[in-house]
Amino acid sequence: MADLIVRHVTQPGDAAELAPRLRAEDRAEVLALGRDPLEELEDSVARSAEAFTWRLGDEIVAMAGVNPQTAIGTTAVPWMLGSDLIPRNRRYFVPESRRVVDRWQAMWPRLVNVVDAEYRAAVRWLRHLGFTMTGPVPIAQGMFWIAERER
Repeated sequence: MADLIVRHVTQPGDAAELAPRLRAEDRAEVLALGRDPLEELEDSVARSAEAFTWRLGDEIVAMAGVNPQTAIGTTAVPWMLGSDLIPRNRRYFVPESRRVVDRWQAMWPRLVNVVDAEYRAAVRWLRHLGFTMTGPVPIAQGMFWIAERER
């Protein structure tokens, strides 16, 4: 099996490649927020201080990034959207996602975002990464947990 390759998002086609391959739960979460998946990926990358594409060989696994709330603030919004390759490749994905979140935590003392309250796998993963959940609260067209991690 191919190794996980992580690279800074430099290819404009990454978002277009991942959008139709999103996990059903990721797609549902984006739609519940009232967004188009491709536009959300492109906008998230554009707002990010740092963004990555994760691949196994030639296959796209996920894209992730972190958006500072303000230029000099202490809070940032991490995000990640992925394909169905994530659950089949946990042994690569879990340690790499922890490394990336720890890196972001070193730069911003507070990381916060929302996650669809019905997206159980994402909630488990975020808790595993050290996030606490508050809520759920209604946002747009769904119920969402507020996921927060502070150092």
